[in-house]
Amino acid sequence: MPGPDLADLLYGDYSAADPREALRALATAVALPDPRSGALLVTGHELVRELLLHPGLTSAPPGDPLAGTGLSEQQIALHRPVRDFFGRWPVFSSGPYHQEVRARIRPALDRRSTAALVAQLEGDCRDLLTGLRDAGGECDWIDGFCRPYSLSVLARLFGTGQDRMGDLARATDGLMAYLAKPRSYTDDGLARAAAASLDRARAEVREHILDRAEGELALILRDMADDPRLGPDVAVAVTAQIVTGTIEPLAAVLTEAVVRGGEQFAAAGPADGSAATQGEFTDEVLRISCPFRFAPRYAVREMEIAGHRVAAGQRVMLILASASLDATVFPDPLAWRPGAREARPLAFGAGSHYCVGAPLARGATDALCRVLAADGVRVSHDPATFERAPHLGSDRILGLRVRIH
Repeated sequence: MPGPDLADLLYGDYSAADPREALRALATAVALPDPRSGALLVTGHELVRELLLHPGLTSAPPGDPLAGTGLSEQQIALHRPVRDFFGRWPVFSSGPYHQEVRARIRPALDRRSTAALVAQLEGDCRDLLTGLRDAGGECDWIDGFCRPYSLSVLARLFGTGQDRMGDLARATDGLMAYLAKPRSYTDDGLARAAAASLDRARAEVREHILDRAEGELALILRDMADDPRLGPDVAVAVTAQIVTGTIEPLAAVLTEAVVRGGEQFAAAGPADGSAATQGEFTDEVLRISCPFRFAPRYAVREMEIAGHRVAAGQRVMLILASASLDATVFPDPLAWRPGAREARPLAFGAGSHYCVGAPLARGATDALCRVLAADGVRVSHDPATFERAPHLGSDRILGLRVRIH
């Protein structure tokens, strides 16, 4: 694939264009270097799946991420707390720390615990849809439904109020802005905003999660905060990752679900069939949407991947979204075919970094589909109002006007 075409695909503006065509095109390359970032992009399904399990790749960046940046001592002192905080997120860690944190929080997010939460979420979902329909039916799907429903998911998970989860989510805005910007270590103003955001997040987690919340996950986090080997900042980091990893990714999946089936559930939605039919619908939603599009990894030693030499410490980007649109595994990959795909999507990764929240994300999506089908609710949308973030890295939906019938 020629360099200019690759740059257009990777760095184009997708606010008005469907990014899935670009992701499908990337899958044909299997693996190719990105001349801008120096990373090796891995796009083919089989190779992405293999490398998700490869012991020669790690999620933790090697060495000091601020070393060799040319920053002054004062600038390093400014950026260091924010960088160290992100280093405590399980998604950016590896080894014994990563394994222990996952083992601690897994009981609150396993299928047993999730099943109890999903039963409650069906009621939350029904109340939201009924309220929106009674208020006239027209609304922005993201602000009117997805965000409050995601906050309900989090409130049920942590055992606290939805308003408290909203405050905590807003407290992380500066952190997410820092994380989203390439070469954020060059922006001192962004670092100051992120540091202030971190202070607010610490205060919110301490007051409303560690001190007051009564959910199983909150009790686990309380124990982690009291453990001298981990401490309060680890509890705050885990909470922040779960909150930020829920709201926008879940909104993308819920949007895909109603765009694909919102008009049809009342007549013949997936909930009127077997559990397998519901699962097949959700699988296809996740394959097409794939809210976490890129999974960054780093080579722990020199290696060769698909004929490309990868140096120790070099970044390897596993593009989950293109892997799920690989025509060699999913024929006619842009077609909507629930139940007709033999392979399952890689939306939640695989191996030791398989998303621990996957059962809850699937359950929350299934709950929406079941309520739409059981209650005869239809959600029609206006394609002209669909707004998404311009970058290819994540499926962030900014707006969509709908009518709830």
